[in-house]
Amino acid sequence: MTHKRDFNMAKLIHISYTLFGIVMMATSCTNENIGGDDIRMTGRKIEFRASFPELTTRATQTTSATLEKITVSSYITGETSDTPYFTDMTFSKTGNPAIYVCYDDACVWPDNDTRLRFHAYSPSCEDIIAAGGEATSTGDRISGFKVPGDIASQFDFVTAISPGSLIDNKESGVKLNFKHQLSRIELKAWGNSDSYNLEIAGSRIGGIGTGGDFSFTSPADAETTDFTGAWKNVAKGSVEYIFREGDTIVTLDNSNGAPTSKDDAVSILGNKIGGKNGYDNSAMIVPSVNTPWQYKESPSNGEDKTDGMYISVLLRVKDTTPTSTGDGIVYPYTDPSYIDEIVYLAVDKSDSKTVKARLYRQGESYFIDPGHTAQYDPEADNADVKAFGWAALPKGESLKPGLVYTYLLNYSNGVGLRDPEDSRPGEPIISDNVAVNVSVEIEDWKEGTNNDLSVPRK
Repeated sequence: MTHKRDFNMAKLIHISYTLFGIVMMATSCTNENIGGDDIRMTGRKIEFRASFPELTTRATQTTSATLEKITVSSYITGETSDTPYFTDMTFSKTGNPAIYVCYDDACVWPDNDTRLRFHAYSPSCEDIIAAGGEATSTGDRISGFKVPGDIASQFDFVTAISPGSLIDNKESGVKLNFKHQLSRIELKAWGNSDSYNLEIAGSRIGGIGTGGDFSFTSPADAETTDFTGAWKNVAKGSVEYIFREGDTIVTLDNSNGAPTSKDDAVSILGNKIGGKNGYDNSAMIVPSVNTPWQYKESPSNGEDKTDGMYISVLLRVKDTTPTSTGDGIVYPYTDPSYIDEIVYLAVDKSDSKTVKARLYRQGESYFIDPGHTAQYDPEADNADVKAFGWAALPKGESLKPGLVYTYLLNYSNGVGLRDPEDSRPGEPIISDNVAVNVSVEIEDWKEGTNNDLSVPRK
C-alpha cells in the first residue's frame, strides 16, 4: 500500500534499505541503480536511506521492485533488559526514490543520544504463513521458521541489522543492508544414453534444511553492520515440485533439440514454477551442512539408512530397443508390488509433453483429486495418462546463505536408485549391478557453485 507523505507529522518514520543480491550464471541480466537527492528530515523521525549497488540477477528475487513492506524491531543499545523499544512494526513502500513509512506513535527516536539497534526482515511472519510456511517472531528471533514443502510456494527471506541514533543519523540517515538468508538450488539435466529414453516430470530434494530458528543476536559487538543474523536448530526435511498444468515434460531421447550435452542442460523444476513471487526454476533451502544419503549397496553390506542429502527425480524410462510384445517402459515398474509410489499425469496427445493435470488412480479409473471424488476422462480431454516413478541420487553439500547451487544431472549412463522414501531405499532401479558414480564439478562463481552429478551406470 502507498501512503502520502506528510512532512509535518512529527512521528513519521522513513525507512529505506539496501538489498544485496546474489550473482548468478545467466544469459540475461538486470541492473538496478537507485539514486537521487538526499532526503533531509527534522525532529525525531527515524530515517533509513537506500543505496543500491549494481545487481546482476537471474530469476525474480526480493528487490526494490518486489519488496512492498518490511518488518522492523528495535532495541536500546547498552540496556540490560531484553525488552524491545518497539517490536515487529510494518513499514510500507512509498516515494521515489523508495522509502518505507510507518505511522505508529511508538516509532520515533527516544532522544538525541540514545542508540538503537534495528532488526529488519521480509516477508513478515503473517506472509510466510500465508504462503504455506511457518514462523513466529519475538523481535530478536524468528522461531519455528519453515519453508513450504511445495517449491512453487516458496519465498525469498532477507534480513538486516543496523545501529543508529538521532544525533548521528539525522543528516546521513540509517542504512539497512539486506542480505538473502536462504540457499537457492537449481536442478538441470542432460543425457545421451544409447540404452534408454527418459521423460522427467518432477524433482525432490531431501535431507536438507527446511526449518529452524533465525537469531538476530550478534555473537560479538552489537554495533557491527556486517552481522545480519544466523540460523540455529536447523531441522532437516524435503521439498519437491511435481509438474502441473502448463509444465512441459523434459525429454532425454537424443532427438533433435534434446539436451544431449552439459551445455544444453535444462531445468527439471518445471517451466511454470513460481507461485506467488515468480521464482523461476529454483528451490529455497535453509542453509545447513548436509552429508550424502547413505544406503545399503547389497544385502550383505550394512544396514539401510535413509538419512542424508539426496536429489530424487520423477521419471519414466523407456528402452530404446523395445521387444515386439511390450511398449518398452521399464520404469516405473508395472507390478505395483515393486514400487511404492507411482505418479500419474495427463499429458496432451498433440505434443506428448504438455501436462494437463495430475491424476490419482483407483482401479482402472483416474481422478483429479486424491479423494477420488472427481473422475477424469483422458479421451474426452485428448490426453494420454503417463506413469512416473522416483529415482534418487545421493549428494552432500554445505549450503550457505545467499548462494545459488546449480546441480547438473548427467543421465547418459543410468537412471538412479530407489528413493529413500521407498520401502527398499537404495536398490538399483534397472540392474542389480549399478555402481553409483557421482562426480562433482565446482566452478569459481563469485557467489555459488556448479555441481555435476553423473547418474549411476547400468
